[in-house]
Amino acid sequence: MVSVAHLIVNGETIDPGRIREEASAISQLLADQMPGEDPLARQIRAREWAEENLIEDALINQTASSDPVLGRLEAPLRRERLIEKITADVTSPRRTEMLPFYRANLQFFRIPEMVHAAHIVRNIDEQNDESSARHAIKQAAAELARGRPFSEVADELSDCAGNGGDLGFFPRGQMVDAFDEVVFRLPPGRVSAIFRTEFGFHIAKVLEKRAAGIQPFELVRDEIERRLLAEKRQAALNRFVDDLRGKADIRRVQGAGVR
Repeated sequence: MVSVAHLIVNGETIDPGRIREEASAISQLLADQMPGEDPLARQIRAREWAEENLIEDALINQTASSDPVLGRLEAPLRRERLIEKITADVTSPRRTEMLPFYRANLQFFRIPEMVHAAHIVRNIDEQNDESSARHAIKQAAAELARGRPFSEVADELSDCAGNGGDLGFFPRGQMVDAFDEVVFRLPPGRVSAIFRTEFGFHIAKVLEKRAAGIQPFELVRDEIERRLLAEKRQAALNRFVDDLRGKADIRRVQGAGVR
């Protein structure tokens, strides 16, 4: 018979099954993040974190349930309303808070070289052999040579018709290497010669390029504001839970287990 520790929070017993499920999920996350960690140490840490998470969960739910107004709501909603109440006084970060964060974390705001391209493609697959694909892409090249707009030819003759063949902006590595080799060398406004990739034959047009660099603060300001606001709300919630923990009766009791 294996003894199982029961976690009791203010008289409420936390289902050991929930602890095992939470610990299993955390253990998998830790394994993905730190694959070299000792499995036993990871399991112990996952169990500890699982218990802490479920203690906090129980304290928040108990507080919400005991509130004379929130207690009349459905469980998920009353928890949500309690968290809103706890974080109601949290204010959005000011520029003077966001700028230091931006300067200290410039590595997170780097952007690679990007190219905005469109293409015409004739696929080589079960329905289209290399000879027919080559003939079709030469027809597209001839139409371009006559002066027809690239987007018009793409919509009419490409196997990926629609939106003028526009692929939007993308960095190196998002497309296959053979495609990158062409479009990242091509100046904006230029149309390539016919070239081959593993998918078939292409003609590409580069519409615009963006050099690698750091995104300006104003472009990432909203992202930083959301992140810092979330951190401030989490800090307020942590303080609230810490206060609850200080007053709570939390016990681990050994109980009967399974053979």
